[in-house]
Amino acid sequence: MKTFIITFIIVSFGTVFNFSQKKNTVLSEIKNNDVTITLHKFIEFNSSNAKSGNKFIIADVTIENLTDKNIAMGAEYTMGVTLKDASGNEYRSGLRGAGIVSSYLAKNGTGAQDQKAYNLCFGDKFPPKTKARSLLCGFEVPNDVKVVSFGVKKKNLWSNIK
Repeated sequence: MKTFIITFIIVSFGTVFNFSQKKNTVLSEIKNNDVTITLHKFIEFNSSNAKSGNKFIIADVTIENLTDKNIAMGAEYTMGVTLKDASGNEYRSGLRGAGIVSSYLAKNGTGAQDQKAYNLCFGDKFPPKTKARSLLCGFEVPNDVKVVSFGVKKKNLWSNIK
């Protein structure tokens, strides 16, 4: 019985530890003196709204304001989030990306989204020393695409994807 209890405790701790690691995984991170933008994962989904041969992907992202001042995060960073594939093709999220995120949430439940964080990330007054995580950007990409780079084109900030 003692062995069973010890085994149960070890397995429980291992499961909890493994789950928390997966939740906070980092595929890519870009940083300058003002912000850190972390890409945690992509969520793929198919939609009849995608062009033939394409799919939609949603980026789960954390944005952190490192400064002591408000930042116009939407205009300066969020609207410029871009992906690159191995051939150098670029995929921007932009306004259409917000619609892709909305479509995903409509089909898969809004419980997956922190709406306050999402709004903050597109706002013009992202507070100092603040961090927000949300399903931030949507992209339409070819079904067979290999995304290799994540960045904010407007700021020329790029990072490889693990």
